[in-house]
Amino acid sequence: MIALPLPFVVALVLGIYAGRLCARWDVSPGVRRPAIFAFSCAVLLVSVGLRWQVDGAFFRFLQPVLASMLPVIAWLCFASFDGPVITLRRLMLHGPFVGLVFLCSLTWPYWYPPIDFLLCGQFLVYGGLLMRRAGAGESSYGDVCIGDIGAARRIVAVVGGVLMLSAVIDGAIALDFAWQRGLHAREIVASGNAVILAFCVFLLVRLGSYIAPPEQTGAVAKGDAPAPITTAQARADLASDRDIAAEIDQLMQTRKLYHDPDLTLDRLARRAVIPARAISLAINRYYGRNISCIINEYRIAEAMHLLSNTAKTITEIQFDCGFQSKSNFNREFRRVAGMNPRDYRSQNADTPAKLATPFNAGPKTPEPVA
Repeated sequence: MIALPLPFVVALVLGIYAGRLCARWDVSPGVRRPAIFAFSCAVLLVSVGLRWQVDGAFFRFLQPVLASMLPVIAWLCFASFDGPVITLRRLMLHGPFVGLVFLCSLTWPYWYPPIDFLLCGQFLVYGGLLMRRAGAGESSYGDVCIGDIGAARRIVAVVGGVLMLSAVIDGAIALDFAWQRGLHAREIVASGNAVILAFCVFLLVRLGSYIAPPEQTGAVAKGDAPAPITTAQARADLASDRDIAAEIDQLMQTRKLYHDPDLTLDRLARRAVIPARAISLAINRYYGRNISCIINEYRIAEAMHLLSNTAKTITEIQFDCGFQSKSNFNREFRRVAGMNPRDYRSQNADTPAKLATPFNAGPKTPEPVA
């Protein structure tokens, strides 16, 4: 029976994941960055497997260099979901450290630089930056489709977690070589790759289609959560928030922007001529829900209107209102209407409904602090 080293098994799983994403390369541009990162991880794991199986001088030189490139690739892919992955400015900013590792690996036989600890620090720094990015406010995801902000957060958080886990594994291996002359290194590599394999399975199951379930219903984005305010300030802010909410409502009713499944916060901001962060904060304060929830509520409001007043199929209505995923449509419909679309149609077939937008329903904001 053929025995396949665990790094090659994990690389195979990541290769399958990358292949699934590449199958949608032209149809859905949003999958390109996760595909690039997954393929990069697979290449690195192959080099790790060869390093431990062959232990040739070339692989000992190559493996640290490829490892130093992975956090940079992760940041280039997930720090922003729009624009080119590689620019001259980004290369000048992130390239010097990779060059330093290259020189250290090339000259390692002569002065034994602490490459492992350099890589640990790099993985921890980039992993921490990505975790911070994952927790940023909605305005930081202005270039992501509003309905996909939750998916983007999850992808960035998982990638940051994988980098930090890799740093812990590399640190344990480096300490084992320093104190035990590598006596337990193979066991550490095997255990670490088993844990990373679990991350890979999570990616395949939860993120394989890239479009993940939205954020928790009604949750206000962490980075955009407003601080407690006084009564006097609250009156002024509430008036401003109401004006912004009214402007967005006007755009939604006249131009039906929510019909666009690729609508982003930046695109909405350009149409409204209001900064993206101001829109995000105002919507969070005025409605007590995030921008993703509000846009979906406009879509559901029209869906309810069409279900009561037309004979269109539920699938047609789903796409007409801007939903690409049937599961997301059903989930949001239950949240807003308290029942599924089929039951709503059967209960309201004889009572044509008017189009009721979130703005007409009024705000749900907490009382200001006196």
